[in-house]
Amino acid sequence: MKILFKELSAKPFEVKGSVKNLKKTYAIQLKLANMQEASEQNPIESLNNVMEALNELSAYIVDILHLSKPQQEKLEDLSQDDLTRITQYLNMRLMGMSDADIEKAQAKADSEEEGLA
Repeated sequence: MKILFKELSAKPFEVKGSVKNLKKTYAIQLKLANMQEASEQNPIESLNNVMEALNELSAYIVDILHLSKPQQEKLEDLSQDDLTRITQYLNMRLMGMSDADIEKAQAKADSEEEGLA
């Protein structure tokens, strides 16, 4: 599948929907879930978890998209929100969701957040 991240490249990336990439996707989700579960730690451990999560997310994106060194530098210059958004989009696409499915899921999540406010 072709996936475009304008922040990283003018050309779309070719991403294989392989079992190998799906395993990597579930592994990063599990890692992040475990870190969230352990969020009630002391401040030093919490900061270590955030640093580890950022490193893990970056490594996942680099691995899945096969980023070049200049693209990796662009990735490092992104905000935490952009890094998370790219990771989530990759996760959803590799798990079989179409762009339309992703838009529906995001719209639903946004409306639920508005309901909580």
